[in-house]
Amino acid sequence: MTNSQKAKKYGASSGKAGGAGSSPARSPRRGQHVYEMPDGALKAEPGKSSSASIVVGAALIIGIAIWAYYHAVVLTGFSERAAGGMGVPELQLGGFDQPYITQFSQALGDSGLGDYTGVHATTGLFAPLLFALGMLLFFGLNTPKRALKWLFWLAALAYALVFVVGNRVLESAVASPNDADLVASASGLVIARWALLAALVVVALIVNIMIVRRKLNDFAEGKLPGQRPRE
Repeated sequence: MTNSQKAKKYGASSGKAGGAGSSPARSPRRGQHVYEMPDGALKAEPGKSSSASIVVGAALIIGIAIWAYYHAVVLTGFSERAAGGMGVPELQLGGFDQPYITQFSQALGDSGLGDYTGVHATTGLFAPLLFALGMLLFFGLNTPKRALKWLFWLAALAYALVFVVGNRVLESAVASPNDADLVASASGLVIARWALLAALVVVALIVNIMIVRRKLNDFAEGKLPGQRPRE
């Protein structure tokens, strides 16, 4: 029986199945290893980048909120409740002198000093650490240059360290207001704390400018997710 007769009787596929020119069945395709892929084959998925941005943004907002709560609510409320309305030393942006610490120590008394230490051990500890963590994540995600990233990270870590150590020195200065060197050290750490905060604000502005410029460049080149690349 010829191929044409088989095709009429059994269908077109049967006529081709037995032919000499029929191609053999293809073997299953082997998976490709990562090191065999060409350059540019592995790219970050936009969804993963968005998820990272959401996590970092949430951490940054939480850190800023706790920092603001500590300074605007906890410290001001403590000064009104325990120090007779006298401002706490860490809110003196330009530092303070020995008579100020002496007056603050007398306003607190022994019980107030214990409460002051307790404030530093709770909210006063979490506020700088969470704030610095949010900044670290924000700088790490949005700063592509490694050297610049480490410089920004150093500023955030220095702020947290000066903040925590400064609180301990403040407690010692309030407990011993007659120690002029201790009071001067506490005042210097408070000034350094606010100076580093100002530096972090400047760094955050620089990083935001970098983000905007990068987005504008990607838009101009058609690289944004969902955007058609320009020919």
